[in-house]
This record gives sequence, structure tokens and C-alpha cells, in this order.
Amino acid sequence: MVLVLLIIVFGQEAFERWFHNRLIPYGGMLAAVTWGIAHFFTKGSATGIGIMISALAYGCVYLLVNRDIRRTYPIIWLMFVL
Repeated sequence: MVLVLLIIVFGQEAFERWFHNRLIPYGGMLAAVTWGIAHFFTKGSATGIGIMISALAYGCVYLLVNRDIRRTYPIIWLMFVL
């Protein structure tokens, strides 16, 4: 879970610097591509698509809590567990 959060945080930071847009959840998209594609090919298409949607939701949560990792991690953890 920590690795996914790090992908979201650092991916968001990098893409914001490159494209100068703070409203798009780039970190969630990057996590969806990396984490989701791996699950798509190893676990099947339904699981892969579900993981991609979850990763996008995690990226949106990171933006909604104003890029605060201390508040983001428990929320993402609850979303992952539940």
C-alpha cells in the first residue's frame, strides 16, 4: 500500500511540474497504469480494470485532502481494506 501511495505522490508532483495543471489526478493515472496493467496481465481483465479504477480513486483522494500524506494514507488504507 505504501508503494502505491508513493507512486501517487511522486507521480503527481512530477506531472504537475511538467504540465502545470494541479487539478488532474496524474498520480492516480500513473498508479492505474503501473499497478493496473500488472494486475490485468497476471490476474485477469476484471481484476485489472477494478485495480485501475481503485488507483484513480486513490489519486482523487490525494487531491481532495489537499496533498497531505498523513491524511491520505489512512483513507486509502480504509478504501483498500474495505
